[in-house]
Amino acid sequence: MENSSLYKPYKPYKPYKPYKPYKLSSFSPIFPLFLYYTMIYKKIVRPVLFQFDPEAVHNFTMNMLSIGIMDNVMRPFYHYENEKLKVKVGNLTFRNPIGLAAGMDKNCTALHAWDAMGFGFAEVGTVTPLPQEGNPKPRMFRLPEYRAIINRLGFNNHGADEFEKNIHTAKEDLSNDFITGVNIGKNKRTPLEEAYQDYKFSFEKLYEYADYFTINVSSPNTEGLRELQQKKYIDKILNSLQQLNKELDRIYPDGSKDIFLKIAPDLTEQEIGDIIEVSINNNLTGIIATNTTISRESLPDGVTYEIGGLSGKPLKEMANNVIKFIKDKAGDKLAVIACGGVFTAKDVKEKLDLGASLVQMYTGFIYEGPFAVKKIKKRMVKEK
Repeated sequence: MENSSLYKPYKPYKPYKPYKPYKLSSFSPIFPLFLYYTMIYKKIVRPVLFQFDPEAVHNFTMNMLSIGIMDNVMRPFYHYENEKLKVKVGNLTFRNPIGLAAGMDKNCTALHAWDAMGFGFAEVGTVTPLPQEGNPKPRMFRLPEYRAIINRLGFNNHGADEFEKNIHTAKEDLSNDFITGVNIGKNKRTPLEEAYQDYKFSFEKLYEYADYFTINVSSPNTEGLRELQQKKYIDKILNSLQQLNKELDRIYPDGSKDIFLKIAPDLTEQEIGDIIEVSINNNLTGIIATNTTISRESLPDGVTYEIGGLSGKPLKEMANNVIKFIKDKAGDKLAVIACGGVFTAKDVKEKLDLGASLVQMYTGFIYEGPFAVKKIKKRMVKEK
């Protein structure tokens, strides 16, 4: 990685101190109920879940959410919307700027749950044309002392056919103001020169159901995938998708789809500059900044860490630097969806102040719990 002003050395991220026990006297009849449930999650539910394998817990949670029996129970607790939270990006109006990042719901089985939890939008996937198992297990690892996760999943998913069935069923029961993004990638065995065909396949197959698409060329867990961020590859992918976007616009009544590009935080300034240029030339709506990092500079030295993409608090500064760089260079020509180190309303405000229009949660959602979304939204309205 080149030494530039954007990528100055990072100070090791300090571990969190253990939480102090809550005093029961702090609760009163007017104390917000969601804070009570947040405490239960952090003090009881999360410690229990963290005793088990991360991927096993993820799969168990997704299976429970996919059933849908808790949606009507969850909605009254999680529901909180306010006109002040609405934001327009591209052709879409989001009821609030807090979204779920790709990777949580790879096969689009729990859209109704994310809607019920109060997210403004959810990005499902990454989906590839054909099913694939991903990398060998174990492939997910927690770093609780740093509020972080390392994964090397490798685009494990059930493929576009099953994904299409799931999203078709789910869209029938979603709130009218809930936005669904679809994150698409290439199969591991597809050569880089033919990658654009994989993206076109999923784009066309899922066009009818997606509110927007995200092109994932930045996961560190599929060999060679990040090479697609090079100008010669990404220009071909984006150009072919926009041509297809125009063709499908004439078939479907809802208009052409907004397209975002998800990039890595490990790129040089020159590489990000090339991506910005190509994105603007191909009329992209915006960039998602960022995916996970392969760097361990924000973690203490002298420790051997698992390989894979690092997410959570240690990613925050890197992602923020990329957001700032994009907005400084592109201005209003590209919207930014911020992803990386979003745990609290303070984190959200920081990214919005840097120029992002929307934010996404993943690792922060795991550590903070499902009531984090409502808590963030209430704080945002209070501060507006």
